[in-house]
Amino acid sequence: MKRHIRFLAVAAALCMLLTACNGGETPAGGTETDGGGNSSLPSAAPPAELDNISGDVVDAGLTCTLTLGNVPPDLAPAAEKALFEGYIAAMNKQYPNVTVVPAYYSYTLSSYVGMARGGTAPNIFQPPFTDPQLLISQELVADVTGALQSIDLLDKFSPSFIELLGSEGRIYGLPRDGYVLGLHLNLNLFEEAGLMTEDGLPMYPKTLQELAEVGRTIREKTGKAGLVFPASETYGGWLFTNIAWNFGATGEYALERVDEDGRWICDLTSEPVVAALEYVKSLRWEYDILNADATTTDWAGAHSALGTGEAAMNFAADDSVAEPTAGKGLAVDKFALAPFPSGPKGSYSLSGGTCFMFSPDTTHDQAVAALGFLKIIGMLPFMDDDVIAGMRAGAAAKRERGAPVLPPIPAWNDEDFIAKQREIAEEYTNVDMRLYDDFFHNILIKAEEPVFAQQLYRELTSAVQRVITREDADVLRALERAQEAFQEYLDDEMNS
Repeated sequence: MKRHIRFLAVAAALCMLLTACNGGETPAGGTETDGGGNSSLPSAAPPAELDNISGDVVDAGLTCTLTLGNVPPDLAPAAEKALFEGYIAAMNKQYPNVTVVPAYYSYTLSSYVGMARGGTAPNIFQPPFTDPQLLISQELVADVTGALQSIDLLDKFSPSFIELLGSEGRIYGLPRDGYVLGLHLNLNLFEEAGLMTEDGLPMYPKTLQELAEVGRTIREKTGKAGLVFPASETYGGWLFTNIAWNFGATGEYALERVDEDGRWICDLTSEPVVAALEYVKSLRWEYDILNADATTTDWAGAHSALGTGEAAMNFAADDSVAEPTAGKGLAVDKFALAPFPSGPKGSYSLSGGTCFMFSPDTTHDQAVAALGFLKIIGMLPFMDDDVIAGMRAGAAAKRERGAPVLPPIPAWNDEDFIAKQREIAEEYTNVDMRLYDDFFHNILIKAEEPVFAQQLYRELTSAVQRVITREDADVLRALERAQEAFQEYLDDEMNS
C-alpha cells in the first residue's frame, strides 16, 4: 500500500506545483523516433549571448566520455544546431578532459529498455514524467544522488520531484520542464474560413462542442481537416484522457482509483467515458473534421499537419510550439495557442513534463560532467552568469529560428530562477501575446493518471482507433475491451 500512496502523492504534488506556476518541450504519450543515432553538429555561428559564458576551466581533473542524447537531430533548424555547437564549445573549455559525444536520442520506453540493457543508451536522455518510477524499479537508470549533492542541487528540488525521481532516499534524475495541453491553431486556415475577429484574434472553440462545429466550418470553407488527431501508439489514449475528464471522468468516475479493499481499479466503461468516446466517434462520422490518416499519425505528424496547413487545430502543449513553426515553417504571427476546450462536466488541461535521466552504466564522473553541461545550457536553477547566458542564448536561438518565445511552465522550486526565466522570455519575445494570454490565464491543470499511464493510453488508443475507423463500431464494447486488458495489467503489477 505504501507504493500506492507514493504514486498518488506524486500526482497530487505535481498538480499543485504546476497550478501554482500557472499565470506566470515532449508529450506524455511519447515521441516516436528511429531509436537514436549520432547527430553531427556542423560548424555555424552560435548566438552571441554564448560569449558571456565563462571560458575558465571549472574542473581539469574530470576525465570521462559523455554521450548526450539531448542534442538536436540532424534535421533540426540550423540555429538550434548552432546553439548546441556553442554549448559544447563552452563545455570543452570548462571541462577540457571530458570528451563530449553528441548522440541524438528521442526517448520511447520501448526503444530505451533494450538500449539500456545492451549498454547503448546515451548517458543523458529525456523521458516524460510518466516513466521515472518504472525505470527506477527496473534498475534502468543511474543513481545520481552524489553528483547532485556535489553541486548543492538537492535543496532546490520541490518535494513532488523528490517523489517522482527518487526511491528510498536516492535520486535518479532531475526535471527539465513542465507542459500543459492546449490547442494549437493555424491562423491561415482560420482566416480562410472567416473565423478571425476585427482585432486579428481567432474565434477559437472554447468548448468541445464548439470544437466540432468550428472544425466543420473549416472543413467546409477550406477543404482541410478541422482537427488533426494522432491516434497511433499511445497518443490517441493520452489525448482521450483529457477529453474524458472534461466529460466527467474524475472523482467517483476517475479512470484509475483505489477501491475500498486497497486495490487499484480502472473504470473505462462509466457513463462519462462512454460519452467522451461517442464524442470522438462523432468527430469522424458526424462532423468529419479529423485527418484521414489518424490511426497512423503520431505526435510529430500532427505538428507537421498543422504547420503545413493540412489541419487547423491540434491538441498540443506549450512546450511544443516550435514544432509547427520553426519545424514546419508556419510563421509565428500565423500561430496561436488556446486553452484545451472544456466539456459538459469540466475544463481540465492535462499537465505533465519531461525529466533528465541517466543510463544505468553512467558513472559518478559522467553524471558530474552531465550536470556541468546542463548548467551551461541554462537548465539548472542557479543565478550565476553562465546559467543566465545559457538561458539568453536559448531564447535568442528560438527567436532566430522562428519559434515562439514564451514564458515557461517552471520545473524548479526557486522563485528567483523562475522570475529570471520569465524576464528573459519577455525580453526576447517575438509574438503577440494576445494569441497566448487565454492559455496562460484560463486553464485548470490536472496531472496525468497516477499509475501505468502509458499502458492505459495504449489500451484507450485501441478503443479510439476502433471507433474512428468503423462507423458501426460499438463504443461500449470497445471500452470493455480496454477495461479488461488494463485491469488485468493493474492486477498483475499493482494488486498481486
